[in-house]
Amino acid sequence: MTETPKYAVIKKHHDMELRQYAGYIQAEVSVDEIDHKRAVEKGFNILAGYIFGNNISKQKVEMTAPVKVAQSEKIDMTTPVKVSGKDTYLVAFIMPAAYTLETLPIPIDNTIHFNTIPAHQMASIRFSGYFNPGQIQKNTQRLEQWIMDEGLETEGDFIIAGYNPPWIPGFLARNEVMIKIKGSVEKM
Repeated sequence: MTETPKYAVIKKHHDMELRQYAGYIQAEVSVDEIDHKRAVEKGFNILAGYIFGNNISKQKVEMTAPVKVAQSEKIDMTTPVKVSGKDTYLVAFIMPAAYTLETLPIPIDNTIHFNTIPAHQMASIRFSGYFNPGQIQKNTQRLEQWIMDEGLETEGDFIIAGYNPPWIPGFLARNEVMIKIKGSVEKM
């Protein structure tokens, strides 16, 4: 079974959840593309190359899920992402929990960066189908409304997460729209 980040559900409402995630490391690449689909393909190929052995030690790293993609229309002042523009996407793979920054293979491709994500809370909505703009927008709006109804504050950009390989039929595919929650909410 493919490893996924560990989390506990704090609150659930239909297909929406407020989750508490443990910390993890993610490999990230920033790609300039005109749309989400092309960004996912380009970023996925770069990161897949890394985990399949395109690194200095030629070591393979187990695939995890989800593949995360975020688009930003503002300048992000944190590293490793230096500039995020309207057509810039951050594509990320979560690294297996057995690795630390010191034990991960060093990438050959210098566009790949690692980011340690501390424990945090995320609001998410789950949906099936393929990554298409209409589905993403519809689910983002539903999640935004739920967040507002719950009186939660968010930080950062919405993230699109895909858990399945492309050959999985759309009706079986697990996708999510998620966003980080500011602060910490106790179990409701």
